[in-house]
Amino acid sequence: MFRLWIAILNFVSSIEYAIADRFGEPFAVGAHFFFFWGIPVILLYLPVSLFPFVAVLFCMFYIFMLIGDIYFSVFGHERLEQKRGMIDITSVQEMREELISALVKYLGGIVSFATLYNGLQTILDGRAFVISNPSSVPYFDLLYYSVVTISTVGYGDVATASLVSKVFVMGEILFGIGFALLLFAMLVSVYIDIMRRKGH
Repeated sequence: MFRLWIAILNFVSSIEYAIADRFGEPFAVGAHFFFFWGIPVILLYLPVSLFPFVAVLFCMFYIFMLIGDIYFSVFGHERLEQKRGMIDITSVQEMREELISALVKYLGGIVSFATLYNGLQTILDGRAFVISNPSSVPYFDLLYYSVVTISTVGYGDVATASLVSKVFVMGEILFGIGFALLLFAMLVSVYIDIMRRKGH
C-alpha cells in the first residue's frame, strides 16, 4: 500500500516538475489548479449522468494524494523527500515556501471536498445534504459547508442527510484537524533543524 502511495506521488510530482521545467512555475501551478480543482467542477455540470461519479472519484484521488503528501512530509520518506527537495530546507525562506505550499494543499482539500459533496448531492438527487437557505449558485452552498466543516465551526444551516455524506464529512473533519496538527509538527521540527544547523 505504502509503495503504491509513494509511486503515485512520485509519478504526479515528476509530471508537475516536468511542466514547471518546460513552461515555468506559474504555468505548472495553474495547470495543477485546473486539472485537480477545475476539471472535477466542470464534470459536475456537464449533462452526462456518469460525470458526477467521475468527479467524485477524481476528488477522492486528489484527497488521497494530499493525505499521502502530508503523511510522508511529516513522518518522512527519504527518496520522496529528496525528489521534492523537502530534505534540503536550510533557511527560513524555504520554510515559508513549504508553508505556502501546505496552505495551497489545505485549500485544495476544501475545494475537493466541496466538489465531492456537490457530486454526492447530484448522484443522490439532492438527498445527500439538507440546505435550509439555498443560494442561487448550488456549488457555493457546499463550498461554504466545506469551509465550515473543515474549520469545525458547524453552523447547522447545511446538514448531512445520508450515510455516505456523513462518512465523507467525518473524513473532512479528520483531514482538517490532522492537517493542522501535522503541519504544526513539521514546521516546528524544520525550524529546530534550521536553528541547530545555524548553531554549528
